[in-house]
Amino acid sequence: MARQNPRKHIKLVGYAARLDYQYPRNAFPPAMPLAQRNRNQHGNRILNQLNAIRQQFDIPADVELAADILRDNVIYVEFTSQWGYFMDFGALEQDRDDPDFQILNIREEREDVEENPRFRYHVTMMLTQGGIGTFITKVTDYINRNGQYRGQDTGHPRYYKLFSNIEDIQTATLKSFWTDEPEYPFPDENEDVWWEAWFRKTANDDFRMRRVLENLRVAGVQIGESELLFAEHRVRLIKGTAQQLAQSILLLDNLSELRKPQETADFICHRDADFQDDLDWVNDLTNRTENHVDENSVLVCLLDSGVNNNHPLIGSFLPDERLYSYKPDSWGTGDNWPNGGHGTGVAGLALYGDLVDALADPSTIRILHGLESFKIIHSGDPNDPELYGAITEFAASSPLVDRPHNPRVFCLTITDKNLSFRGRPSAWSAAIDKIAFGSALDPIAPQLIIASGGNAVMINHDDYPTVNLLESIHDPAQAYNVITVGSYTRKDRIDAATGYIHLAPNGDMAPSNTTSTTWEHQWPLKPDIVMEGGNASTDGFSVSDHHALKMVTTDGDYPQFTFLPFGDTSGAAALAAKMAAELRTAYPEFWPETIRALMIHSAEWTNTMLNNRPFSSLNENERKVLLRTVGYGVPILENALYSANNSLTLIAEREIQPYYLDGSTGKSKEYHLFELPWPADILAGELFATDVTLKITLSYFIEPNPGSKNKRYVNNFHYHSHALEFAVIKEREDLDQFKRRISAAAELDDDRVDNTDETWSIKRVRYRGSVKKDFITMSGADMSVRNKIAVFPKPGWYRSRKKLHKENTIVRYSLVVTVETPDVNIDIVTPVLNQIAIAAAV
Repeated sequence: MARQNPRKHIKLVGYAARLDYQYPRNAFPPAMPLAQRNRNQHGNRILNQLNAIRQQFDIPADVELAADILRDNVIYVEFTSQWGYFMDFGALEQDRDDPDFQILNIREEREDVEENPRFRYHVTMMLTQGGIGTFITKVTDYINRNGQYRGQDTGHPRYYKLFSNIEDIQTATLKSFWTDEPEYPFPDENEDVWWEAWFRKTANDDFRMRRVLENLRVAGVQIGESELLFAEHRVRLIKGTAQQLAQSILLLDNLSELRKPQETADFICHRDADFQDDLDWVNDLTNRTENHVDENSVLVCLLDSGVNNNHPLIGSFLPDERLYSYKPDSWGTGDNWPNGGHGTGVAGLALYGDLVDALADPSTIRILHGLESFKIIHSGDPNDPELYGAITEFAASSPLVDRPHNPRVFCLTITDKNLSFRGRPSAWSAAIDKIAFGSALDPIAPQLIIASGGNAVMINHDDYPTVNLLESIHDPAQAYNVITVGSYTRKDRIDAATGYIHLAPNGDMAPSNTTSTTWEHQWPLKPDIVMEGGNASTDGFSVSDHHALKMVTTDGDYPQFTFLPFGDTSGAAALAAKMAAELRTAYPEFWPETIRALMIHSAEWTNTMLNNRPFSSLNENERKVLLRTVGYGVPILENALYSANNSLTLIAEREIQPYYLDGSTGKSKEYHLFELPWPADILAGELFATDVTLKITLSYFIEPNPGSKNKRYVNNFHYHSHALEFAVIKEREDLDQFKRRISAAAELDDDRVDNTDETWSIKRVRYRGSVKKDFITMSGADMSVRNKIAVFPKPGWYRSRKKLHKENTIVRYSLVVTVETPDVNIDIVTPVLNQIAIAAAV
């Protein structure tokens, strides 16, 4: 989604002091309190709102309606919960064929305000006149009667759970049906666009759909020819303005939701398609593609099964001199993986993204990054898994020697599914950590590595999501320093006539996704992010692939076949590599640690992943499961690329010496204290009472220290060289108190760190791995004094393994800090730029 007034992120020079260090202490957050209501005041306010809605049924059906527009005797209503409380969703649903009230969609807003986690729900409902009467009767009972349990008065109002947490009931607008936020904003009122309209199936369904289509035609809305049928919905593409839709389909009773249209792979990937048709697609796309790659461009180096660079969509971005192979004489450099290849499909996605979108969109495509390919596996000649670490090091070093000055993104999409280390380092994962850290290469240079998490395999309908939660991320994707990419899916369109439906819900983890839920707690949270990986189809018993639920990419068997249905975590990793390359192109001076931070920093969870609950309402175990299932969510390119007037992002890249040797004892040496340029006047003035969110991501690469592959690590201090953490000054804490907190005498390990009076969202769960992200929401007044951030060390083998003489090692880190306000009309970026300019002049 495009940001309003996009602006480059601000990279900071200075603004940090090096201070001597000892360890901080923190505490745990309090439990969220229950809602308390004055039943008469609250109940009567809800009753008045319901009565006002009921009066709309008395409006004559022909008032203010265009000629021939039809109206059903229903009203769409939006229930909104009180901030910080759930709603009794079960009481809002009437489970019968022709209900008087029914939930159509649930949308969730979440934020954390200082000392008080906040979230609320918006529930869009359909109510008949009888349905509104039911709720009026219930709220009247809520006001006047207590509940009964086994003949005894409960002491609580009747329907207490239903009404005590409802804050507002209003007539719904068209925007209430839009379910593609935040990825795609609701269209402007007068913008003529295509909509994907989801209609719930009802009694007399064909008759009611004819009425819908008639209303749309009368309103001047264009109607697409095709229709998808699902178990509970019919889906049509329609084109018009929000105003036209509000004056037509909002008047009938079967609208369920509106989405941004998405194509499927049906029209591209039939392998019996005529070659000339494929050639037409290719010619159209190549004519619209601008190649801006030169000798200094970012390169995505694919570590896979080789690439068929004869494919017309690939060749100009991958010349022969950038093709490599572990065994060039016997393997060659081409892609011989069966059934359309593998590396070639990854290449297509890393360049174009999903070809479904690229082929359907007539606009120009600008590609600014090129490809390299190193073939590390050959069909029919598998490598010994124990050698993959050495092979990968060799594969990474060869392109770097030939083109040392090109910024690079490595994309590893080969995993070992036969070995499950469940988070413990392997020789392969440790080798990859070395490559990323830079110690495996000459000259030493940290590298950005994207790795697929490996695929779960579904056989039976009931395998999802149990198999995902039980199947560990595959070796070597447990590596600390890589961006491990899992898969989620938005692909849920499949023709019901096939007898199959999609398996995973829209917005949830894909059937291919593997997780770290079975890992011991000391290992990193993986995957880090998730990208589109396609879906699977099911007949209710078995599971199978269907090209309509996959992405489309370039086929390795070209010219026999041109397009290939593709997905899983390899496809997701390819999309992540594309995003990383676009970020490195936009910010060529940024370190690999910073690019990783920006991708994870921009990630968000979908409502489906959160089960329509606010993240802040999850307990610690639920947070762990979420983060070990889908990581930090889906990265958003626009947010990673740009700040906006209302979203200020500051970036610091620094070197720190975590430890030193005091006699014969390794000790923590220093921490960094940032005093950031801050829009304090605006926060304390115009935004005084406005909720403002602070989001921080800390990214660094560790040097690995693996032992025997059979060793069960007691804790990961044996493996990672160092660890870093961040802390933020509190609104009632002066600078000296903050320094004392960071320099507290005791050094607490990860399991004893606490944050009693800090309502951070992720909290203790973030203390794993080498990337740490968290966010907190508070008033602008409180945020105005929160510009002091400390980055401090925690134990690692650099400090404890004295015989390795690493105590004085200097390491790097990247810190990304975002301050965001919902008011897009208030500029919080320019004041900071002015402060930086004044400081530079002095």
